[in-house]
Amino acid sequence: MTASIALDAGSAAVAETRVRRRLLFLMFPAATAMFAVFNGIQQVLLPGQVEEIDSANKIANLGMIMGICAVTSVFGLLAGGAVSDRTVGRWGRRAPSLAFSAIVAAILTVALGSVSTLMALTLGMAALWFVVNYYQGALTAILPDRIPLEHRGVTSSMIALGVPIGVIVSVQLGALVERPLALASLGLLLVLTTAALLFLAPEPPAHAPVAVADTPQPPLLVRFIGFFDGFRSFDFTIAMIARMLMFFSIFSVTAYTYYILQDYVGTKNLPSGDIKFSVSLMITIQMVACLVSTAISGWLVDRWQKPKLFVGISSIGIAVAFAIPMFSPSWPAMLFMQTSVGFFFGAYMAIDLALMSLVLPDPDNEGRDMALLSAAAGLPQILTPMFAAAVIANIGYYALFGAGALSALAAGVLIFLIRSVR
Repeated sequence: MTASIALDAGSAAVAETRVRRRLLFLMFPAATAMFAVFNGIQQVLLPGQVEEIDSANKIANLGMIMGICAVTSVFGLLAGGAVSDRTVGRWGRRAPSLAFSAIVAAILTVALGSVSTLMALTLGMAALWFVVNYYQGALTAILPDRIPLEHRGVTSSMIALGVPIGVIVSVQLGALVERPLALASLGLLLVLTTAALLFLAPEPPAHAPVAVADTPQPPLLVRFIGFFDGFRSFDFTIAMIARMLMFFSIFSVTAYTYYILQDYVGTKNLPSGDIKFSVSLMITIQMVACLVSTAISGWLVDRWQKPKLFVGISSIGIAVAFAIPMFSPSWPAMLFMQTSVGFFFGAYMAIDLALMSLVLPDPDNEGRDMALLSAAAGLPQILTPMFAAAVIANIGYYALFGAGALSALAAGVLIFLIRSVR
């Protein structure tokens, strides 16, 4: 009898390992497609479309669009985590939200390919950013749901690998094919990779919690305040602030990559004088560096169990890299900066999700709290477009790099204040 029980336990462990590996490898293409939508549109397709509509006001218009998108992003992230937390049924908690948002996002990408007015572009982008961030809120909640603590470093790095691969695919697509086809292809890729994740690594059914009879519901205001209970935790709050500062740094600079090369470096100083080719080349080199550091960082963290150290050092490295173009507005300086940022941000992204999952204070609301931490990447987008546009117009691009460097440095310092993680 004892031998039979041990055999059953061993078989269950093997089956669980197989399911986890399949989930791990299928989350990677889904994350890749999601980041491809974000980066392909924001860094190549959208700036060109904005310039075609009104070239004289391109910086202000891009800032306005991304500012509005940032607001809808935050609501999308919070909704994706919170709604999927409360979803019950045979398909699990996260699967319905992922399927719905992927399909709607694909429809919106096709629609965006045909718009020709600033109003239509703004509304379409706001809707798309809400839906794709809703998708992200549900996708990242899988990490605390289904991945054991000792494997979260590798899983986080696999999700983060989607950033460089997604960027490389999307910027090449945006540079080489017509915009409507590029947009439709990004939407289709998201649907196909999501279908693979949901059907090949299905989520177990989610059952409604047992209701306690005659338990009165708290007032709506109390429930709303309770949504932010995670901020009672010091480590959760510090992680949130540090993440906001890090992404404020990144978005302040990267949202204007197209115009930095065009106006700060000068189109005539770029390879062949081709702005789209130069953006594509620079981002591809950056993402190769990102890919290298992402691939090794998750494994190293699971081995050494020191995620805080990796995230803190990576943040400070990004600060140093952003300072370089302040003193040299040249193509070589931009390449060096982007390569350095790619390397350090790859390491940051590989460990960031694992670190965030370790400071979640409430096991019953992990999707909600992960969404709040994910919103820390979305909240800066509300401020950075308007902030960056004002800095560029009144001081210059060099000041934008300085602000990015200071913000990343502050993020790195704060990370070391987290107490519960090494």
